[in-house]
Amino acid sequence: MGGNLGIIVLSGERIYLNCPFDEKDECKSLGARWDGDERKWYITGEMDTEPFAQWMIDDAPSGQTQKETPSDDEGEKTYLNCPFDDKEECKALGGRWDGDAKKWYVPAGKDTEPFSKWL
Repeated sequence: MGGNLGIIVLSGERIYLNCPFDEKDECKSLGARWDGDERKWYITGEMDTEPFAQWMIDDAPSGQTQKETPSDDEGEKTYLNCPFDDKEECKALGGRWDGDAKKWYVPAGKDTEPFSKWL
């Protein structure tokens, strides 16, 4: 096993990663797993963390594993009327998909001007 970036984890414990959607294939190819309930990529404590350093969460207190990924989805969402044919454009602008509401939205704190045609 390689380095663990100073993170102490118990055997079998999950280390959640902050992996953007457009990097998921790379993350998966390195051995990360998808947690469908948490909707996050993770690795286990037995795995070498070095290949996943770019997605490791930096704000975990020393000696502890960060359990939750900070989310820019927290706060009020501005929902959009974005047709399916425009979804790639919306995603490229930073729009997010809310699977529960089945709608695209602008995350809290993000400028809505680029999304004006769907407001």
